[in-house]
Amino acid sequence: MAEPPPPLPPTTLETLPDEIQRRILIRIPCAVDRLRISVVCRAWRHAIRRQWDKLDGRLLQRPPPLPWLLLRAPHPLGLGLGTARAACALSGGRVHHFLDVAPPDARYFGSHDGVWLLLDAGQPRAGGAAVPRAVNVRTRAVRDLPREVHSPTDQRLHRMVIHAAALSRSPKDARCVGAAIVTSWRDRAPLSPRRRGIALWFRDRPWAFGVVPPGDGVVAIDAEDVIYLRHMGAFAFVTRGDHLRLCIPVWRDNLLVAVKWQTRRFRPCVCLDVRARYLVVSGGELLMVVRFMPHPDHQPTSKFKVFRMIERSDADANANANDFLVAEYPWAWSEMDTLGGRMLFVGHGCSRSYKVDEYPGFEAGIYFLDDGMFYADSVIFGIGDARRYPCCDNGKWTEDGHVQRCFPRSGPSDHSAPVWLLP
Repeated sequence: MAEPPPPLPPTTLETLPDEIQRRILIRIPCAVDRLRISVVCRAWRHAIRRQWDKLDGRLLQRPPPLPWLLLRAPHPLGLGLGTARAACALSGGRVHHFLDVAPPDARYFGSHDGVWLLLDAGQPRAGGAAVPRAVNVRTRAVRDLPREVHSPTDQRLHRMVIHAAALSRSPKDARCVGAAIVTSWRDRAPLSPRRRGIALWFRDRPWAFGVVPPGDGVVAIDAEDVIYLRHMGAFAFVTRGDHLRLCIPVWRDNLLVAVKWQTRRFRPCVCLDVRARYLVVSGGELLMVVRFMPHPDHQPTSKFKVFRMIERSDADANANANDFLVAEYPWAWSEMDTLGGRMLFVGHGCSRSYKVDEYPGFEAGIYFLDDGMFYADSVIFGIGDARRYPCCDNGKWTEDGHVQRCFPRSGPSDHSAPVWLLP
């Protein structure tokens, strides 16, 4: 009788082929997760270091980081401080950090690349003053933003609340320009008559410029989102009618000498049950993401549609005798059949696009957050009993029409809706 074969040596991390180790490690794209793996045991730490050394650092070169979802949360030690849970999409929506944000009642209204968080350090309820700031979560640097706007109608300074904002550069840059959708009022009490508008500011200016671009009788100033188009050197505002207002700062010798406005009118597109519109730059193209809800006040997000901006031609219009005239509506939003390998993170003033093929194991989709109350006066100013941000409608929409609740559940917040923290 033949003797049984000798037992195989036990498989350990050190004995795994390099290719297997590589495949394991590239499936862990989150820097925080990799750091935690390295402290699990000596074998993992040596494996990561060995793989790194073999290819001179190229093997474990991480893909570009993705935005973190910031959710208001009580301090884990019960210290009564204002904190935010930072949930990472690269790590399957797991919470990595609790970030201290002072003061505890801050309201987020956007973010900028380089982990700059835009917030109001205070609430305008009951006559209180909102103190807008840009805070760098990593370095703790702080830049004050304007809290008043100079009205072009009565030439006076008005109080204002910023709903959503975009910056052209880092707040530390001397040529940083900010553009925002704001609500302003003349008297000190926020219960006085308020108006929605657009404001621009420049670094180190104590107040913003209220802007009323020239009207053309068709496009109303009802901006819903704002983004900075770096390739054009312009800010773009999308309206509820799907039109665009372009704001172009004009510089000369490092001095801002003028602001030019352009209006791009789009062929009307009837979309019912729209909850929000977002502008995203992707691969040099401007996209509009439309978010739908079956009942905007009661039901969660149901689906998304993505449109690409195109310039119309006379041939396109002649194909349909009932189409709108190209001369009056020279632009159109063309619906995209697929996301084209994109991961879109949408949020007012801070939407971003990423290529899914740079993230092994990920799929195309739209990550969204619960920003339905971004513009709600009843919440921001504390009118009646509606003073809470729901904060629960966060997740990912995939091309097959499903919504995944991939982020931790969150209860209502008295102070702020969620926001993306941009790497």
